Amino acid sequence: MLIFILIIVFTILTFYGLMFIKNKPVSKIIGGTSLFILILSVGMLLFHIKDNWGMKEVTTSTTHQIYTAGDKTAAYGMMIKAEIGKNTGNYVLIYRNDKNSAKPDTNFKPDQKNIIEAVKKTATYKLTDSEKATVTTTTTRRVWKSDLFKNLFSVGDENKELVKQHSVVSVPKATWLVLTQDQVEKLAKEAPAMQKQMEAQLKANPEKAAELAQLQKTDPTAYAKMQVEQIKQLLGIKN
Repeated sequence: MLIFILIIVFTILTFYGLMFIKNKPVSKIIGGTSLFILILSVGMLLFHIKDNWGMKEVTTSTTHQIYTAGDKTAAYGMMIKAEIGKNTGNYVLIYRNDKNSAKPDTNFKPDQKNIIEAVKKTATYKLTDSEKATVTTTTTRRVWKSDLFKNLFSVGDENKELVKQHSVVSVPKATWLVLTQDQVEKLAKEAPAMQKQMEAQLKANPEKAAELAQLQKTDPTAYAKMQVEQIKQLLGIKN
């Protein structure tokens, strides 16, 4: 805001100094000095508009644990993915941010009402060897370098303006499933038959049933891995 006041003031002083002061040396000093500051002020303003002069980028990162989008009582975790566009690597991801939530959350869905902000935000996922699923969000915002620059150029909500934001969801590859909506529907359709077949097999083999029951109690991770592998085979998922 101050830069506009300087431009107005020194525009007037330049005009007054060059046009109305009769003493030539004084006219040149006042008019010339005012013109120099006027040009300098305009240059600074243009530099700020073009390259955000007076501001700097600050990057922060946060990480929090996430929870399954599927049945909360299941041994394994599940996340549902939907790619935005084709081969973009940018996804809408469905999972729970709070393990006590009744329904999963839809995360990273672009805000169609604010497309300028939406294009600055991206999200993807990766399979890891970790035991917990997490999301790490890295955010870069533009802030003023100092109060001097803020007083000179600030005219709106430039401070903390979003430059870019990228989120990476990390899910345990052994105990979580990352499925498309079509795979979720196929699983929901075929899971009852698979469950009946498994129950029949266990009924015919009580020792195996006892082993699985014991495994579920003593080693939930191994039990979850087994279920994930079974579901991957059912859905034809190779990795």
